[in-house]
Amino acid sequence: MPIFSKQLIHTTRPSSVLSPPQPDLVDASAVSSLMSEQFGFGQWKVIFPGEVQMSPQACEVFGVPYSPESLPLEFMVQLYHPDDRGKLLSLIASTLQETRAFHAVLRTTGADGEERVIESVGDLRVQDGRVTELFGLSRNITKEAHREAFAISRNRLLQDVVSAMPAPIAIFDERLTLLECSSYWLKCHKLMERTDAVGKKLYDLFPEMPPALREENQRALAGTVVRTKRNFVNPTTGNKMDCQAVITRWMAAEDKVGGIVMLVGWHEFGVSVAAKKVEEVANLDGSLLDMLKAVS
Repeated sequence: MPIFSKQLIHTTRPSSVLSPPQPDLVDASAVSSLMSEQFGFGQWKVIFPGEVQMSPQACEVFGVPYSPESLPLEFMVQLYHPDDRGKLLSLIASTLQETRAFHAVLRTTGADGEERVIESVGDLRVQDGRVTELFGLSRNITKEAHREAFAISRNRLLQDVVSAMPAPIAIFDERLTLLECSSYWLKCHKLMERTDAVGKKLYDLFPEMPPALREENQRALAGTVVRTKRNFVNPTTGNKMDCQAVITRWMAAEDKVGGIVMLVGWHEFGVSVAAKKVEEVANLDGSLLDMLKAVS
């Protein structure tokens, strides 16, 4: 199964040949060695009309044996994933036509058959007003791409879990912007659609919220687990309900406050939720609250 269904990055900027070069601070070969040894970049260049030269490091990045000889441009094109070859050719064409440099992330399949995600930057070399070379650097970012894809999947899982919870629950960031909520939370606040709420600030959604409730939110952000009673109209039965609510903060990376979670004890069958059960929810030490660390 491919990591991505589409390329992650495809950006361009005016080519450096259109502006005078800045004076070098250090020798270019030293810079090249630094990029190769510290960041894993390998050098390559396309010599027009269509030959490719690749450094040993670039061959390692692409998973092919090193050859000191020039290779046809088709050789490099064939290294890319079949779904990304057209994107590569379009990128090269636009680079030539518009005299632009590029930054792209595309998939490759090396001689070993392993699928890789390759980050590349490229620019043009011009001599006597004519483009003579396309040169650049590439590195293997497959591990980083896996981690990013996993983080995206985890965030989607979090959205699905929270959205389907059979109780009002809302997750806010440290600025009290709503990140995610359950359908029950929308209903009990008389909000019709998720898009009516997610991405908006709490006090924009409820501008008339009393100062006492605002103070509870600030205490939760400061580290207090706030347990309080809230009154709601059950959207299913139309009856008023006294519910036990819990507001607690969640922590992001580096022990920074990510925001707050609001949970409301709720039962559609008319049976009150025991305060003990609510406290158990508030004292979660993993799973849901841990997943929130990826949101900030």
